[in-house]
Amino acid sequence: MASIEAMDFQIGKLLNSISKEDRENTIIIFMGDNGTEPIVTQDPYDKNQVKRSLYQGGINMPLFVSGKGVERKGSDNNLITSTDMFATIAEIAGVDIDEINDSKSFKSLFSEKKSIRKYQYTEMKNEKNDAWTISNGTYKLLVFADGEEEMYHLINDPYEKRNILNSALNTVEMKSKEALEAELLRIRN
Repeated sequence: MASIEAMDFQIGKLLNSISKEDRENTIIIFMGDNGTEPIVTQDPYDKNQVKRSLYQGGINMPLFVSGKGVERKGSDNNLITSTDMFATIAEIAGVDIDEINDSKSFKSLFSEKKSIRKYQYTEMKNEKNDAWTISNGTYKLLVFADGEEEMYHLINDPYEKRNILNSALNTVEMKSKEALEAELLRIRN
């Protein structure tokens, strides 16, 4: 909590130090780090669901955009990845392209509500994890290198407490799993 308060204060100080003229020609993008350190984890997350994990507490991070041309306000749950910063900054800078490799610009969200991507993919390989995950915003499938799988309904279970693969899937869940698996296969091959 102290860290968040310090960041808020220091960012406010930085923004207040920019002249009005420069602020009118500046887009500010603030993206949080990927998760809380396990040692300071608080409910509703478990210690294994934060930094250095593929659970929402480790990969879902805040992103704030402010400045000239940013007309929309409020929250948006678009599927954006950190690589989308590359195409977005390029488009803001005047490059006439809205997608570079797997980076998709979200500049259009500054003024309109639309969907940027259908799936969000993340992978992780370190001393503790060798896994990948894919989400369509409603369902999320985690696949571990040892073959273990987990699947969550993020709308009903945003803190990933109930692995729906522990019981029989209904038709919608099965079709969603198949679609996630197909997209995962496309991305990984």
